[in-house]
Amino acid sequence: MMKNLPFKASKIFIFCFLISLRISAQTPKVVEADITASFKKIGYWNSYRFSHSSSADTAVNAYDSVGKANKIFREKLAYYASKFPFTLNLKFKDLDESFLTVLTSNDGLFRIYSWDNSLGGTMRYYENVFQYKVGSTVSAVLGADTSEGRGDYHYDYSKLYTLKSQKQTYYLAIYHGKFSTKDLAEGIQVFSIENGKLTDKANLIKTAEGMANKLYYYYNRFSAPPGIKDKDIRYNEAAKTISLPVVAAHGKLTNARIVYKFNGRYFERVKN
Repeated sequence: MMKNLPFKASKIFIFCFLISLRISAQTPKVVEADITASFKKIGYWNSYRFSHSSSADTAVNAYDSVGKANKIFREKLAYYASKFPFTLNLKFKDLDESFLTVLTSNDGLFRIYSWDNSLGGTMRYYENVFQYKVGSTVSAVLGADTSEGRGDYHYDYSKLYTLKSQKQTYYLAIYHGKFSTKDLAEGIQVFSIENGKLTDKANLIKTAEGMANKLYYYYNRFSAPPGIKDKDIRYNEAAKTISLPVVAAHGKLTNARIVYKFNGRYFERVKN
């Protein structure tokens, strides 16, 4: 009974009770609405910044507001994604997919949230939250803001595939980067959940340089020859093949393709 607890212990009990009550009150509908509203703040301040670009002070303040809105959103998303298993199934029907990309694996155990943080110019900066589930527990890994040159560059993820091999499941994520008006990049990254943790270190691709966890290439978007058929990296789930274009000197795209096929243990290049 609470009346038998010391005063300090009673306060702690009440505090913990209120916190647990607050958490339990977070329904899928409430959480989805909160995440959606928070994300829309980024777009609001970004639009405000450009509509008031004639005022230097206003533009600077709005730019700061975009940054703050991003910080609030990514921390809120990471919090919910690490506390509530139901977030793995949220649809975000009120958000345009062209602004926030949500990719979910076929087995429902891995999800990538990816968005342009609106802080770049011709070079675009992206942020990510990686969510995964082990047993009944969900966890989240935050891809931090890179707009001010801190840490590694984070990419925009556009597609997610699931590959099962023996006792391990791998997730193949296609991603994109934009470094200027002409300098672009594409790649495919291998993820897996091992020993209860998400990792992107699974060396599943055999290249000329050795085993790798990704394939990646830069290219000049203006260097594509007329009539180029396919400039993108692709994964064929049925054939279990990765296909990407050959890029010549100075980032020049060609119509030639390189194909890697999964042999049951790893991807290896198919001889032409």
